[in-house]
Amino acid sequence: MRTGEEGLLELIRGSGLVVEAVLGDVPGPSVDVAWRAVAAVGVEPAAVFPLEGDHAGVHALWLRHALQGDVIGDDGTFLLTAVVTGSAEVGWVRVRLGGSADVSRLVDDQGRIEFVARSRSGHRVCGITAEEYGHWVVSLDMT
Repeated sequence: MRTGEEGLLELIRGSGLVVEAVLGDVPGPSVDVAWRAVAAVGVEPAAVFPLEGDHAGVHALWLRHALQGDVIGDDGTFLLTAVVTGSAEVGWVRVRLGGSADVSRLVDDQGRIEFVARSRSGHRVCGITAEEYGHWVVSLDMT
């Protein structure tokens, strides 16, 4: 089981994303606020894919919605959190898309893809959460 900052960074690096800095609590929506927004009752997914099976197209699917939602900066950077015990206390991690990046590798201890990406300004989030019957790509305006 991954825990704390080292566990979170290990998970992020294992996805091929480049860790630039652990930022912690920065202005804008906190990790907790972003998670609550993405998982809120009544939220509609931008896309849905199965919990089980081949997740080969997941990265491209999420990337399309994250780019459309202005979550990823022109330099390829954004803020990220993922499901690791203690990740809320770690706060936001600034990451950059690398050539081998694949967000489908951001899996929790149950084998589910779950993370929230936030624009550096804090105005937008785009994440993947595991719901009862599938993974949801959720893209939201946080203003």
